[in-house]
Amino acid sequence: MQQRKISKRLERNILVAVLLVIWVCIALCVIQIVQTAVLRAQVKEQGEQIRRACNAIETFHGAALEAQSGQGIIWDGFGELESGGGAVGNSASDTVGGEGMPCPQPVEGTLPQAESLSYPQQCGLDYVDKPQDRTARQVLERLEELGREDERIAAIRQNSGLYPERLLEALANNPEMADFVVRYLEEHEPGGLTESEKQEDFPLFLQWDPRWGYASYGKNSCIAVSGCGPTCLSMVLYYLTGNEELTPDVIGDYSMENGYYLPGTGTLWALFEDTAPLYGVYVSQPDPSEWEMKAALDGGAVLVCSMGPGDFTAGGHFIVLYGYDEDGFLINDPNCVARSRVSWSYEQLRRQMKHLWVFETKQDLPVYDYVSVTDPVW
Repeated sequence: MQQRKISKRLERNILVAVLLVIWVCIALCVIQIVQTAVLRAQVKEQGEQIRRACNAIETFHGAALEAQSGQGIIWDGFGELESGGGAVGNSASDTVGGEGMPCPQPVEGTLPQAESLSYPQQCGLDYVDKPQDRTARQVLERLEELGREDERIAAIRQNSGLYPERLLEALANNPEMADFVVRYLEEHEPGGLTESEKQEDFPLFLQWDPRWGYASYGKNSCIAVSGCGPTCLSMVLYYLTGNEELTPDVIGDYSMENGYYLPGTGTLWALFEDTAPLYGVYVSQPDPSEWEMKAALDGGAVLVCSMGPGDFTAGGHFIVLYGYDEDGFLINDPNCVARSRVSWSYEQLRRQMKHLWVFETKQDLPVYDYVSVTDPVW
């Protein structure tokens, strides 16, 4: 009797062990099947990305060669990629993912001949929606929506893996940038002001202008995405001094070399306060009342405002004020042509304004020994 019980118990244990072994084998098989499926999907996706990359390179580079051959200029490659760091708080748009983006460097060479129309006149739209924070998926959905009306954006969306996420988010917030983003895959040359811009009293400089927008600024970033501060200061100095050499990329280099760019924060306000006096421009920071602002403009001053989230940015941004009319203040937004073409009431600006600087030249100011912003100031 006792032996029978022991025999049954042994049989039961053996059965449990066999079932356990079978279960482990099934589990291992399932894991192997899943891993194989995932690996196949990854290989397929990588192959698709390579195919899209080849198609995009052929499409965009071929178009660039064709377009520029008619002007006697042939590009034989793509711009260098250089590491740098993104500005947070005063950038054209906030990041979709990651801290920054690779940015092609402008190649050295003869400057291309200035065109009759300025870049803002060529690419500006009548209206652009307010900037929004979007997830990576929402950015692609927005680009797909914009691509229904713009073939360039449709091509960018189809080949989105070739572009930095922050640049795609900037485009999703402002379709005026379509031409600039398309040119990202090409090689770039810096450029000077056009004759049209020189005839204007207050020309708009866009941070994403191809003449300087691809220049490195910050960690893995560039003027187009993070350079609203240098671009605004470039406009101010040109308006008040007529200095055509102080383009946004030149100011950006000076900012980086002299510690006015802080990773994780962006362009420090001290860039305005310290740099303008080097060119005989007086800087003050009055109370941002409507009376003070209009009085300064009446006296020939130019204003820069630091803006918080609202009509101009989803994070932080700088804009230039150069005048006013019966409808409100006249602005130059370095990130948007459409917003620069309308007047803004004091109430609209004040509720988004974080700080105000007034820049002006005065006859009784002491004569400065001008210092090039390409040289460090200790």
